[in-house]
Amino acid sequence: MPKVLIVEDEADIRELVCGVLKEKGYEVMLAPNGAEGLRLYAEGSPDLVLLDLHLPDMTGFEICRSIRLKGPRPGTPVLICTVRSEIAPVAEGLACGADDYVLKPFQVSDLLERIKAALEAPHR
Repeated sequence: MPKVLIVEDEADIRELVCGVLKEKGYEVMLAPNGAEGLRLYAEGSPDLVLLDLHLPDMTGFEICRSIRLKGPRPGTPVLICTVRSEIAPVAEGLACGADDYVLKPFQVSDLLERIKAALEAPHR
């Protein structure tokens, strides 16, 4: 089953998504901040990164740009998960290389479908 890295500072959301994904058979790695997320991305070879925009040490945009520019696997699908729904942040996320957005609060079925679609799409 695919491996998903969840980079989310809110423990409740991190654990909820982790539980849902594990129940569906995904392998899950968890990071509470950007630095840990980038370390796990580099060391753990996730198949997909689910990334919060608002982290205590850096933004999700910075992490996404780092993945796209520095690798080691710049084609890894990145889904941004955020409460922000304004046009500007969505556009900025897509411009920095995100593959899709999931807006909080989300329906679990929507999250699972977006993850599945991102994993099945041709990679960069």
